[in-house]
Amino acid sequence: MRTAIIGFGTAGEGRLHAYRTVTGGRVVAVLDPSPQRRERARQIDPTVATYAGLPELLAAESVDAVDICTPPLYHVEVERAALTAGLHVICEKPVAVHTDEALDLVALAGQRGRLLYPAHNYGFSPMMRVLTGAVADGRIGRPMRASFRIARDSHARGVPGWQPDWRRDVSVARGGIMLDHGTHCAYMATRLFGEAPRTVSCVAQWADGDASGGMDVAARISLEFTTGECEIDLSWVSGTRSNRYLVTGPDGTADVHDGVAEVRSAGRVERTDLTPPTRDQTHQEWFGGMFADFAGLVAAGTGWDRPMREVVTTTALIEAAYRSAALGGEPVVPAGRATAEAR
Repeated sequence: MRTAIIGFGTAGEGRLHAYRTVTGGRVVAVLDPSPQRRERARQIDPTVATYAGLPELLAAESVDAVDICTPPLYHVEVERAALTAGLHVICEKPVAVHTDEALDLVALAGQRGRLLYPAHNYGFSPMMRVLTGAVADGRIGRPMRASFRIARDSHARGVPGWQPDWRRDVSVARGGIMLDHGTHCAYMATRLFGEAPRTVSCVAQWADGDASGGMDVAARISLEFTTGECEIDLSWVSGTRSNRYLVTGPDGTADVHDGVAEVRSAGRVERTDLTPPTRDQTHQEWFGGMFADFAGLVAAGTGWDRPMREVVTTTALIEAAYRSAALGGEPVVPAGRATAEAR
């Protein structure tokens, strides 16, 4: 599959390296407005063609898919252009910020007969395999409670050559930590509980104490599911770095804390070291599974409703969290509980 990477910052560079480890996918072009970043792409892979704009790339290259790694401001615009041009789309989170955007994109993908695929790479991580495995094989039973805690001492910085602190510019990032780390937690929770939440509640801490600025630096999100609940704590201002994912069922618990997984069930404790071989923040080692899923769906031409429905439910969940935060924590029903029509 001939692919063009759109946006060559940290995520795009990581993706170019990752494509070199998979079969069935080849990057033939890279797009970035920065001459410095285009030169960096050619240094890594001299065979790729580089472009400053999408019309130029589409006119010059024959590609099957685009992999969108730009900051969120540009996601919807590029997705629409690519789908309209008849290309399959992989897009970094968030695929969309508003539910109506997500529904429009899914509808456009259906009309054009192309797959819109969210780059929800945490779904292919070792920690998610531990959590879903403990549920699926019955060791802990159906989830009743989950707790996700993501602590950081700052936002992740971008690359020199194009606004390294774009994540703190709401006009480019389109939100703060809820849209960034919160998106991962949202789809992880819906996958584990097997449904979209009935209600979403959220209280947030805002940059400079100004909610009108829209830049959330910490948040506590509560998700109410039919069979249980999930608490998500996020912070860019914790002064430390830590991740913990804890899922409790009637028969045990699955706990992943900073690279160590522990499943407790039936009087047994299973511990696994999940420490990655590198500290690569783009998680290149997870890409193979995600790309295989994408490429398999494209080849089959069916099953596209799963990823495209997740685009809508994830967008709706995070949008509901922002709306609840604006209402002081009042529970909100996410719009995405209505099933999106997808192929």
